[in-house]
Amino acid sequence: MKVIVKDKYLNIRAGSPSLNAPSYQYLAPGSQIEVDGKLYKGDPYDGNDVWLKDGADNYYWIGGVQHDIPTADLLEFKAAGQKQTFPWFDSLKIGDVWSQHTERGARATVAILDTGYNSANRDLTPKITSANTKVFIKPEVYPGLTLTIEDKDRQKHGTRCASLAGAINNDKWIIGVAPECKLLIGKISYDGTLPDFQYILDGIDWAIKQKADVISISYYVGNLSAAKINDFQQQLNTIMANNDVLIFASSGNSGTTQITADYYPASFVHNNVISVGASTLNGQIAPVTVLSSKTILHAPGENIESYNPQGVPSPETGTSFSTPIAAGIAALAVSYLKRKNGSWSAATLKAKMISTADTINTPGNKKIINPVNLFKAL
Repeated sequence: MKVIVKDKYLNIRAGSPSLNAPSYQYLAPGSQIEVDGKLYKGDPYDGNDVWLKDGADNYYWIGGVQHDIPTADLLEFKAAGQKQTFPWFDSLKIGDVWSQHTERGARATVAILDTGYNSANRDLTPKITSANTKVFIKPEVYPGLTLTIEDKDRQKHGTRCASLAGAINNDKWIIGVAPECKLLIGKISYDGTLPDFQYILDGIDWAIKQKADVISISYYVGNLSAAKINDFQQQLNTIMANNDVLIFASSGNSGTTQITADYYPASFVHNNVISVGASTLNGQIAPVTVLSSKTILHAPGENIESYNPQGVPSPETGTSFSTPIAAGIAALAVSYLKRKNGSWSAATLKAKMISTADTINTPGNKKIINPVNLFKAL
């Protein structure tokens, strides 16, 4: 199929249908191009979402050429290719980060320590292998049950968290913040309870040995004795020694009455542990958030759409969902820094995530993560 370049010079995009793909040359108005006649979906955030391709994997924006493809076919293609975003995603302008920095997390590894994942979920299963999963629950805790990485939690808590951090976004919705990141799935809970705090530390140790850059933990315990806190703190220090990894842990949920407390692992004293609170979409601390002096960074946590037990998005509220969102943003930054500099520093990235966050007008130097400002600083 031949098409003709319109009245403006047309860039040739190499290898990918996107304005962010490299362009090594352009065509003058009137030039003829031989294309395969198929339509290709581009980056939904660059505004040029329909492309044509030649036999050498060069792409041409369809708006820049004269063609005889029926308008009805174009409209049908666009409608089929549209994916729904949600208010929390749009408020963070993740799409702008993807487009402006050509970054979706491909060089980062994120570990989710939770209830496992739903192996029927089409936005998670393609990127998860048995080598990237591990069950930490001791069999004697659930006698008679076969413990697998499958998410058996009633609310699919682990699936929700994993999808927010790294769903590949191949379905009808855009949910995953870092869709190209590698995911590690550690099962520390079967039914939403945490039988043994040691599972968290074992999960952190495993994730680090699996080369995780970022670890997301949406579980917390508040009734630890001083002796237990000290013991677990020392174990954490040993596990984390000389390892450049960031841990994002939920600060905890208050229920109907907001409280002040320190929950763990979020409140452990360690430079690489970040306690994450929940914010509202209008820039305030969400009432569900447990208040703590250890919690500076917040991310959207009210009515956050993620994959539910039926495999479609539905909203849930809590710091459980703020945490993988923050972890996904960190994964984008880690991947970008690896591509740009060849390496990254957990301490430096943590400092920049906090310094570029938006200040909340409340006591305690509380902030809301700002991905656009973060990437400007990188």
